[in-house]
Amino acid sequence: MTTLWMIEDLEPWPDEPKVGQVCEPTTYWVTPEMMDLPAELVCTIPARVEAIETGDRVERMAHLHDVFTTMLPAGLDATGDTMLTGCLMWDRYLWTDFRTQPAGRVLVTERVPLIQRSTRSTVEQPGWYTSSYEGPRIMHRASTIPEGHDVVAYALSVRLL
Repeated sequence: MTTLWMIEDLEPWPDEPKVGQVCEPTTYWVTPEMMDLPAELVCTIPARVEAIETGDRVERMAHLHDVFTTMLPAGLDATGDTMLTGCLMWDRYLWTDFRTQPAGRVLVTERVPLIQRSTRSTVEQPGWYTSSYEGPRIMHRASTIPEGHDVVAYALSVRLL
């Protein structure tokens, strides 16, 4: 069984995956060049990439161990047998960017906050603020978030089923 990391975005959604839960996430592949990824999240995995014509464009879908598929964003133009370096990104709104829908199931084995240094600025509405982020994203396994940091995503260790 293959285990790798998947970033869960903070989009509003009624589910919050828990350790031990089986999910069917819609994902795309991210690389260290595309996103500031903590080194712990990055892996290299064999994949078979197929090009799928969707009318006005070509979408690329990677098959991971013949049990899970994930979409490749523009710029990752591999086709056929290749190696992918990076991690999965769970995008609950993936259907807005791709016509092809990836499929597969995963078992969540760990859920860790990704934190980043933040500066908060007040806005006109009382009690509201905006945040600006700087520095690297860090996997934070401790129970409390340090002062001056915010959770920017969650990293899920998942086993492909």
